[in-house]
Amino acid sequence: MSAELEEQIAQLENSLGLEQQRLEKLWDAYEQQEKDLNASLDRINYLESDIETRQTMISSLQELLTERDAKLRELEIQRQRQSKIAAEYEPKIKEMQGIIEDQTEKYERLLSITQEMEDELDLARQSLHARDGWFNANISSLESVSEIIKEWRNIQSGRFPEVKESSGPGGGKSEFVASVAKIKGLGAVKAENLYDAGFHSVEDLKSASTEDIAGVVGFTNLSASKVVKGAKEL
Repeated sequence: MSAELEEQIAQLENSLGLEQQRLEKLWDAYEQQEKDLNASLDRINYLESDIETRQTMISSLQELLTERDAKLRELEIQRQRQSKIAAEYEPKIKEMQGIIEDQTEKYERLLSITQEMEDELDLARQSLHARDGWFNANISSLESVSEIIKEWRNIQSGRFPEVKESSGPGGGKSEFVASVAKIKGLGAVKAENLYDAGFHSVEDLKSASTEDIAGVVGFTNLSASKVVKGAKEL
């Protein structure tokens, strides 16, 4: 083989080596680009997934905002409705307050009248008791007609004579009234009613029941229980 041919072969081999090196570099570059492309695709997939997640969150927030706006509108409607109801009922409430004040004033006047009537009733009881005492003391004796008429006129004018009392098993009426006067809520008129009903001593009251006392004129179950309790405390 000639030297010229060997030289050409050597050049071709050198060219093939260089071309092979260039191809290897191109292949390495291709592989790197493919890796970069895959990484970019992965990044794109991640971003797309993130975008979907954010869109879902945005949709949820929009729904919440829509619900909130609906609730706000509903609350505003209720507020307007309540304001309307308050405006409608305010005059009625004021009217009712006026009626209550008027009824309260009437009730206070009624209480005052009731108290006056109770005072008049107490006076009438005293007058009745004095009249009964007068009849008991004078019905069987008409020897002093002028004096009796005078006493009767005194009773009618409110000046009650002192009635002479006979002594019972527990003593006279005056003694009985004086002995039970310390019982709270028991006045002279009621004490005399008890005496006339057959209770002539504190011991009689102590041994009596609430029903026994309540059967006497001028007493209720409540006042009778107070008398029984007060007698036991004497």
